[in-house]
Amino acid sequence: MTRPYRIDPGLDVPLYQQLVDAIRSDIRMGVLPAGAQLPTVQQLASELGIARGTINRAYDQLEQLSLVEKVQGSGTFVRYQPANSTSRKEQAMAAIDTVLDQLETMGFSMSEIGIFLNLKLRQRAEQLSTVKVAVVECNPETLSQLSDQLRRIEQVEIYAYLLSSIQSYPYQLGEEIDLVVTTAEHAHYLESILPDRKKIARIAMRLSTPSVSAIVKLQAGDSLGILCSSPRFGALLYDTCQTYTERVDIALPQSLDGDWNCADFLRGKTAVLVPEELEKYASSQVLQQLLQFASHGQLIRCAYQLDEGSFLYLQEKIGRIREKKNI
Repeated sequence: MTRPYRIDPGLDVPLYQQLVDAIRSDIRMGVLPAGAQLPTVQQLASELGIARGTINRAYDQLEQLSLVEKVQGSGTFVRYQPANSTSRKEQAMAAIDTVLDQLETMGFSMSEIGIFLNLKLRQRAEQLSTVKVAVVECNPETLSQLSDQLRRIEQVEIYAYLLSSIQSYPYQLGEEIDLVVTTAEHAHYLESILPDRKKIARIAMRLSTPSVSAIVKLQAGDSLGILCSSPRFGALLYDTCQTYTERVDIALPQSLDGDWNCADFLRGKTAVLVPEELEKYASSQVLQQLLQFASHGQLIRCAYQLDEGSFLYLQEKIGRIREKKNI
């Protein structure tokens, strides 16, 4: 084995599937080349501290996926090799022959088989036209805002992941994902774990114009508070306020989470920055106190959004992927 595998019993993923995902990723990335021998079941069970039956189940699934081959008396070996166009054509023709033989055995005529095949082709074309996009960000506020913006693009299926979730289990970004969207800050890490770096699209985000406009209008002597769900989002807003305001008293960001009395925090504040989708993160108690504050103070809802160039770039990239899938 070229490197040890980590199996986490605390994850909501079966142990055997974690091992399958890890080995499959190494094979596809070339870490385990064709012909490489995997550890024996006993050896791997001992290393990972899990039952031999779990290892056997993982090896069986890898064999079913044609990624490994069990050689009686010798061990388990990597057999995966990227197929060339000739072998792929031969495999496709053989698969079609098998299906036709089965349908003829069931008593269907050639015209009936043609109708069935055309129907399934149309259904599959509709499925292929949808581009599966994974969005990865380090804080829930920006992740939610970015995902909502991408849903405006037609025929996309959005999968939102916090960066910490991917770091815990990278294999969530499976082969079925067509595109992974993230900021430049996190792109390097994702490139290190994904077999196909071309799937990664780097984008830039900026604070929305209404948010910036409201912050810029704050005057010298104002007292500003920041409430957010994640420290990262709070830090982004804090840095922005430092840039766009002069002689404004900016308090350190505080968490929206939990049922706490934020009356003391709000006392004396001229304005408070909160995530645009405040209701997603604030408890009913905190939300009520903020709405009361808004009757005499300024409640500024803040959102980060794709810059125009990034949005156009993603539209074009998703369009090319859709066209390629439909060929």
